[in-house]
Amino acid sequence: SVAVGPAHAARTLETHHAGVFADGDAVELAGGADGARLLLLAGRPLLEPIVQYGPFVMNSREEIEQAMSDYQRGALTAAHS
Repeated sequence: SVAVGPAHAARTLETHHAGVFADGDAVELAGGADGARLLLLAGRPLLEPIVQYGPFVMNSREEIEQAMSDYQRGALTAAHS
């Protein structure tokens, strides 16, 4: 299990769920008999609105609708490496 937050108010994340940390939060990891696997990502806060629907992540519902329309029309291009 993964506990997120300050010790006095930590919450346990369920399997296949994400958690968001704040400055000063602690993380406690406890692997059972079978061990544990997790992915920890770090970055600076975006400080902007975030809207997610399916695989789309944008800043507004309108942008989500536009991205979905673009996808359905085949207007999205492949990512470049």
